[in-house]
Amino acid sequence: MSNEHILIVEDTALVMILLRSRLTADGYEVTGAGKVAEALHAMRTRMPDLVVLDLTLFDDDPTGLTDGFAVLSLLRLRYPEADTAVIIYSANTKPGVEMRAKAMGVFAVIDKNDGVVPLLTAIRAALDERKPRQAALPAPSAPPAPPVSAPLSSLKLVTS
Repeated sequence: MSNEHILIVEDTALVMILLRSRLTADGYEVTGAGKVAEALHAMRTRMPDLVVLDLTLFDDDPTGLTDGFAVLSLLRLRYPEADTAVIIYSANTKPGVEMRAKAMGVFAVIDKNDGVVPLLTAIRAALDERKPRQAALPAPSAPPAPPVSAPLSSLKLVTS
């Protein structure tokens, strides 16, 4: 089971339920935020490995922010050292959105009208890309055993 943590910032309850259910079933730890304030609190509590971000958010958010790009800007400003991948999942993919998103370091922009499969593919790719390169290195090997023909005096006794 994966221990990768995904934060979904989505104000449409049905979409949130669908995504949370699917991602949890796929083994991810999922936190949901329906408002900007909830998303910021979730990031302060535990920085996610990946954020799925809607661009158009709930109007009465206590922060006054209703734009996913504002959330992204706050994430990058408050946590510049965070290695958090961001995927925009929105029906608002007008011309210029992808260019703006890429300039802000977004991994992918997925149109909600294309369904959930492209989102799931992008999530896996983003998480695979951010895995530390050291994980691919072989584990250090144990010291070589002394040759069988070595005299007993060459063996060291290890006590704990």
